[in-house]
Amino acid sequence: MNTLDELGISQEFETKVHRNKLSFNQNWRFFRGDIQGSEEAKFDDSAWEIVHLPHTVRVEPAHCSGGLNYLGISWYRRHFYVDKAYNGQKIFVEFEGAKHTADVWINGKHLSTHYGGYLPFTLDITDHVTADGETDHVIVVKLDNSDMPDVPPGKPQGELDFCYYGGLYRNVWLHTTDKLHITDAVYANQQAGGGLFITYSDVSSLKAQVNIQTHISNEYEIPKACSVTHYIVNDNNEVVSKVSSSLHNIDQRKDHTFTQSVTVSEPKLWHPNHPYLYTVYTVLYDSDVVVDTYETRIGIRHIRFDGEGFHINGTLMKLIGANRHQEYVYVGDALSDSLHRRDAIKLREGGFTIIRTGHYPQSPAFMDACDELGLMCIVPTPGWQWFRDNDTFKERSYQDIREMIRYHRNRPSIVLWEPILNETDYSEQYTRTALEVTHAEYPGDQCYAACDNYRIAATHYDVVYGAALRDHQGSFIREWGDHYLEQAGPRHTHLRCSRGTRDFYPGGESGMLQSSKERTDILNNILATKGLSGGALWTGIDTNRGYYDNIAACGALDLYRLPKYSYYLFQSQSEPDLQISGIRTTPMVFIANDWTLASTRDITVYCNCERIRLYLNGRLLGVKKPDASYGSMPHAPFIFEGVEWEPGKLMAEAIVDDVIVATHSVMTPGTPDYLTLSVDDCGVDLKADGSDLIMVHVYVRDANGTVVPDAYNKIEFQLTGPAEIVGDGDSRVGSNPVEAEAGAIGVLIRATKEPGLITLLAESDGLKSATVEIISQPISKPFVPGKSQVPPDRKPEYEVDQIAFFSPPSSRYWEHWTDVAINKPAKASSELPGCSASQATSNIIADRWSERWSAGNNELPQWWKVDLEGFYELDGCKIYWESDNTEYEYQVEVSSGDIHWKAVAFQRQTGQEMGMDEFHEAGIRYVRIVMTDVSKGLPSFYVVKVFGKEM
Repeated sequence: MNTLDELGISQEFETKVHRNKLSFNQNWRFFRGDIQGSEEAKFDDSAWEIVHLPHTVRVEPAHCSGGLNYLGISWYRRHFYVDKAYNGQKIFVEFEGAKHTADVWINGKHLSTHYGGYLPFTLDITDHVTADGETDHVIVVKLDNSDMPDVPPGKPQGELDFCYYGGLYRNVWLHTTDKLHITDAVYANQQAGGGLFITYSDVSSLKAQVNIQTHISNEYEIPKACSVTHYIVNDNNEVVSKVSSSLHNIDQRKDHTFTQSVTVSEPKLWHPNHPYLYTVYTVLYDSDVVVDTYETRIGIRHIRFDGEGFHINGTLMKLIGANRHQEYVYVGDALSDSLHRRDAIKLREGGFTIIRTGHYPQSPAFMDACDELGLMCIVPTPGWQWFRDNDTFKERSYQDIREMIRYHRNRPSIVLWEPILNETDYSEQYTRTALEVTHAEYPGDQCYAACDNYRIAATHYDVVYGAALRDHQGSFIREWGDHYLEQAGPRHTHLRCSRGTRDFYPGGESGMLQSSKERTDILNNILATKGLSGGALWTGIDTNRGYYDNIAACGALDLYRLPKYSYYLFQSQSEPDLQISGIRTTPMVFIANDWTLASTRDITVYCNCERIRLYLNGRLLGVKKPDASYGSMPHAPFIFEGVEWEPGKLMAEAIVDDVIVATHSVMTPGTPDYLTLSVDDCGVDLKADGSDLIMVHVYVRDANGTVVPDAYNKIEFQLTGPAEIVGDGDSRVGSNPVEAEAGAIGVLIRATKEPGLITLLAESDGLKSATVEIISQPISKPFVPGKSQVPPDRKPEYEVDQIAFFSPPSSRYWEHWTDVAINKPAKASSELPGCSASQATSNIIADRWSERWSAGNNELPQWWKVDLEGFYELDGCKIYWESDNTEYEYQVEVSSGDIHWKAVAFQRQTGQEMGMDEFHEAGIRYVRIVMTDVSKGLPSFYVVKVFGKEM
């Protein structure tokens, strides 16, 4: 086989004479709020701050649930030159994503309004610029991420289970091409057309037919005789197949689609365990002159969903998946490409083989990583519990479906499209049309569309979420491992949990272990269900959301990408010997225990090997095989029951063929002694482009090096070198200093445009400090040049931020309060056996959150009270009722001496509503909850939190 070099083709791609892609990410002027006249070319933007993309409309606190993220107008302006080399060429600007409505001007002329924040749009600016290398052009973007009911997803932020965030939060590119060129699939806006569309037929290990559809536009004023040649190249740069078209005459201002087919012999098929990628090099000729070149990475594979499950390349495979929101702590949706890739690496290393990008298409950087890492994807159209039965909403939603397929259709990682609106009561007509649009955009047997099985017309879909409705229909569980009833606080499960014990949801060692055990049960059932393709955990990573003031703590990883126990459960499902570029799939073992006096004596170990040997302080406690009760899992947990506790070191050895292939140990933690820092790079360097981001984790350790799980020390960071701490100096954000959670936390670092050595110092009172060095690497990719920009003397102070800062939603006040009822004595007017008043005092240790107080009879009123054992200034309380479908009528009373009581709040709530009772009273020792009516059953709750400070 010849290489591209030997064929003399590689130079055509390397010189970039015909097609250029320049980063438009640097040196934008930005203003948050609305300023009249900002769209004008001569507007004075010198007082605006300079930002680099991807950029969030506002850096937010780590926990910004409850509608705290900025909603409103923002402006971006970019001054730029167009190089003389592009004179006579076509010039386009591509926005990968902009929230939610974007108005764009060039030199004061309005070009377009784009609706929707999760898919790209491209503008032709050829006739609006001068390619002389010196004319100062300005592109202006006005963004508005306010609630927009007719822009999918459409649901108001305050009622949404995730956060919209905003800004030019993905990359922006400047493309130049010849006037005779390969089109952009989204911009061309042709059904099943535009750009390159590559499909496969007759796929086997012996051969595969590669079908290539190429759309060419001739924007010359004269006809052009052109041809297209495709080279399919392997990872050694060897040409494995080539196909050329005959000359075709395209009239002026017209277009044509070439359809070609070529055979690849003995193809290396794409599979999650060996995600082999070829590259299609496309060359467009004007007669015999090269005028355009294009590169497309492909994976040759065949998929099928049917009544038996999911098949890839003829092999049945169970899919272990997770859902992923694109959010990252502090920066919202504005992840750098490197952060997207690191997320993909973490999820793939975590044992997941499929990701549902709930609830919208995601960044090409994340999708590129999925192609490379063998991480299959389900891609939904933007939507969440919202439907507007009007033409505007529906047509925008249909267009979203079209564009998400056109944008991502050549990716081997995508195995399922979700063209319906998540958990939404839409019409039958919408259901049918969404399916028709999907198959019209992707004809053939390799397009699968999914719908909830309870929807009208769901029987016509290729795959349903839930049980199949007909023979040969595929089925999948789109979300599992979470439950909406938990949104009101602790319930009968710990599926939502925190790494620590001071957050809204139960957590710490016992909370994480209980959550992991419950997920083990569910995962085993999913894998045991005949015909079910698999399921996707909700979620892979914790997220903020709009409609409640606590995060959705359902992730296997937290906001900072620190793992919970369940991460290791899923990681143990990977085979120990996979070789995938960019990730490590090695033998692993993890002891899910802190080994403290309060730890459970039943030791759970996650491992992907044959046997486990467990030692305590060097003594062999036993040898175990996986728990046989989880027989459907690739690698079930190992359980050592009733291990007698003694302080020291617990160690597990993973055994394969009598050889120790992995070990893990935990040691009884001591008192905090020192800090350590770890750069969470996942093998991906930090780039000095002004916007690249990297997380650094800080750990609180004892003298033996053990992370202290009950450490909540305040940690302060100092940074030197060409970088900054995201949110540093903004007390509203609270990123520096930050309080550790369960002995660990993270700090997010952003590179400047200067490469070099970055040094991060972490300090905490009473602990030895830590330092770590990071080198930001120089970049080579070309950027769009422009007039030199001088930053303002000081960063603008935004009026919209001051309003938000002084008037946060009242439901968020509790986050900053101290619960003063922890472990204080409580009494009640009556109690059900086994449900004592003291059990429901407040913040009971994590392994007792499932306990509750319940009245001993249904006589009303009933009361429960807590003695704070001191005098406090109180600001409110919060009650976590047992039932989500029972209404509890009650009043909150306070007293200084347990004699005279003052009513300070009166409510009627269910457990689902979890409202705050806000009041301000001083000199209070006792708080009493008096229940006056219950719609059914008995008065019953899990926890009461009382917020205030000691006087």
